[in-house]
Amino acid sequence: MARIGYARVSTADQDLDIQVARLKAAGCEVIRSETGSGAARTGRTELDTIMQFLHAGDELVVLRLDRLGRSTRDVLNLVHELDERGASLRVLEPEVTTSGSMGRMVITILGMVADMELRFIKDRQRAGIEAARAEGVYKGRAKTVDDDEIRRRIAAGASKAGVARDLRISRMTVYRALDAIPDKTALPEKPPSATIALHLIVENFNKRGRGRKPARDQIEAMLERDYAMVKLGDCDYRLTVPYDTDPDGVGLDEEINHLQMEMFNIAESFRCSIETDIREIGGRRRAW
Repeated sequence: MARIGYARVSTADQDLDIQVARLKAAGCEVIRSETGSGAARTGRTELDTIMQFLHAGDELVVLRLDRLGRSTRDVLNLVHELDERGASLRVLEPEVTTSGSMGRMVITILGMVADMELRFIKDRQRAGIEAARAEGVYKGRAKTVDDDEIRRRIAAGASKAGVARDLRISRMTVYRALDAIPDKTALPEKPPSATIALHLIVENFNKRGRGRKPARDQIEAMLERDYAMVKLGDCDYRLTVPYDTDPDGVGLDEEINHLQMEMFNIAESFRCSIETDIREIGGRRRAW
């Protein structure tokens, strides 16, 4: 029997070390970890790898059930797959295993709690935005630089890359101010670029919401226009993101932050929330 550990965080700025240390202490011979949303199972390649190689008698171990998933349906489907393979699931906090007679019931309850917690997060986000709007203090992300300032600098002879670097804004912000969005396959001035894999989940704030599809459509239109989007699946995309290699310029991390904020603002305008998993293809294989 092998114990295989699985660790997950939602964003790159979260730390996997605590989960990995606990899994090692629990006797896991193999530990796979990844960064990605727990709202859905799609896109979590490390978890898929584990499920493919589990054998009868093996045990999948996670620190908490929400590391496995925040959807009760996804969690129960995973438990069912483990049962079919003759394997089991062990959760360390609280200690529970599906190999016992009460295990399945406890896992179902914990899955419901994780699912409800995700819904509470979205409800708090929606309530906060609505309260701020009612007070007239929320109008979306404010522009950090006026378009006239961008146009003035360009008219004075500055390059687009130079303006983006000096004002600490994305190149796409410069292009929009000039009403000169670059062709999606040939960006002006041939800046360095990174190839990015994006996994995007769009959810309505509540069950009666109808904004998820138009929100995704508008996000996709922006991605196609600005980032040479190639759609790989329902939630998966390949993007080309230009950035500045100058240490004082707008680097890739900042460009990715601009991209995330663009998607958030579009989703919020349709009363939706988003979760993203962004990874660099090739290069340093960074994740955001």
